[in-house]
Amino acid sequence: MKKLTAAMALVFLGGCATSSTGVAPLGDGQYMLHGTDLTGWGASADVRAALLKEAGQHCAKQGKELTGVQIAGAEAGWVSFASAEVRFRCK
Repeated sequence: MKKLTAAMALVFLGGCATSSTGVAPLGDGQYMLHGTDLTGWGASADVRAALLKEAGQHCAKQGKELTGVQIAGAEAGWVSFASAEVRFRCK
Protein backbone atom coordinates (compact mmCIF):
# COMPACT_ATOMS: atom_id res chain seq x y z
CA MET A 1 0.00 0.00 0.00
CA LYS A 2 2.89 2.36 0.79
CA LYS A 3 4.37 1.79 -2.67
CA LEU A 4 1.05 2.59 -4.33
CA THR A 5 0.65 5.76 -2.28
CA ALA A 6 4.19 6.87 -3.15
CA ALA A 7 3.58 6.25 -6.86
CA MET A 8 0.34 8.25 -6.75
CA ALA A 9 2.12 11.11 -4.97
CA LEU A 10 4.72 11.23 -7.74
CA VAL A 11 1.98 11.49 -10.36
CA PHE A 12 0.29 14.33 -8.47
CA LEU A 13 3.56 16.19 -7.95
CA GLY A 14 4.63 15.64 -11.53
CA GLY A 15 1.42 17.00 -13.04
CA CYS A 16 0.40 15.48 -16.32
CA ALA A 17 2.34 12.31 -17.04
CA THR A 18 2.62 12.03 -20.81
CA SER A 19 3.97 9.11 -22.77
CA SER A 20 5.49 10.24 -26.06
CA THR A 21 6.40 8.14 -29.08
CA GLY A 22 9.41 10.37 -29.62
CA VAL A 23 10.15 12.50 -32.65
CA ALA A 24 9.49 10.68 -35.92
CA PRO A 25 10.70 12.13 -39.23
CA LEU A 26 8.01 12.32 -41.92
CA GLY A 27 10.29 13.49 -44.72
CA ASP A 28 10.70 16.87 -46.39
CA GLY A 29 11.87 18.36 -43.08
CA GLN A 30 8.64 17.55 -41.25
CA TYR A 31 8.42 15.69 -37.93
CA MET A 32 5.65 14.15 -35.83
CA LEU A 33 5.12 13.44 -32.14
CA HIS A 34 2.24 11.50 -30.62
CA GLY A 35 1.53 11.33 -26.91
CA THR A 36 -0.96 9.95 -24.43
CA ASP A 37 -1.86 11.00 -20.89
CA LEU A 38 -0.89 8.22 -18.48
CA THR A 39 -2.90 9.40 -15.49
CA GLY A 40 -6.35 8.83 -16.96
CA TRP A 41 -7.67 12.23 -15.87
CA GLY A 42 -5.47 14.63 -17.84
CA ALA A 43 -6.72 16.72 -20.76
CA SER A 44 -5.48 16.69 -24.32
CA ALA A 45 -4.32 20.30 -23.78
CA ASP A 46 -1.83 19.00 -21.20
CA VAL A 47 -0.58 16.37 -23.65
CA ARG A 48 -0.28 18.98 -26.42
CA ALA A 49 1.73 21.27 -24.14
CA ALA A 50 4.15 18.46 -23.26
CA LEU A 51 4.55 17.52 -26.93
CA LEU A 52 5.14 21.13 -27.99
CA LYS A 53 7.84 21.40 -25.35
CA GLU A 54 9.47 18.21 -26.66
CA ALA A 55 9.23 19.49 -30.25
CA GLY A 56 10.85 22.78 -29.25
CA GLN A 57 13.69 20.93 -27.54
CA HIS A 58 14.21 18.80 -30.66
CA CYS A 59 14.54 21.91 -32.83
CA ALA A 60 16.76 23.67 -30.28
CA LYS A 61 19.21 20.73 -30.40
CA GLN A 62 19.58 21.47 -34.11
CA GLY A 63 20.08 25.18 -33.44
CA LYS A 64 16.71 25.91 -35.06
CA GLU A 65 13.28 27.15 -34.00
CA LEU A 66 9.96 25.32 -33.96
CA THR A 67 7.72 26.31 -36.88
CA GLY A 68 4.85 25.05 -39.04
CA VAL A 69 3.01 23.47 -36.12
CA GLN A 70 -0.18 21.45 -36.69
CA ILE A 71 -1.92 20.04 -33.61
CA ALA A 72 -4.71 17.50 -33.14
CA GLY A 73 -6.02 16.08 -29.89
CA ALA A 74 -8.67 13.86 -28.35
CA GLU A 75 -10.08 14.06 -24.84
CA ALA A 76 -10.25 11.06 -22.52
CA GLY A 77 -13.32 8.84 -22.80
CA TRP A 78 -14.68 5.82 -21.00
CA VAL A 79 -12.13 3.49 -22.55
CA SER A 80 -9.45 5.87 -23.81
CA PHE A 81 -6.90 8.31 -22.43
CA ALA A 82 -6.43 11.89 -23.63
CA SER A 83 -4.00 12.03 -26.54
CA ALA A 84 -2.52 14.46 -29.02
CA GLU A 85 -0.44 14.58 -32.18
CA VAL A 86 1.91 17.39 -33.19
CA ARG A 87 3.41 17.82 -36.65
CA PHE A 88 6.11 20.43 -37.03
CA ARG A 89 9.20 21.69 -38.82
CA CYS A 90 12.44 23.17 -37.52
CA LYS A 91 13.64 26.34 -39.23
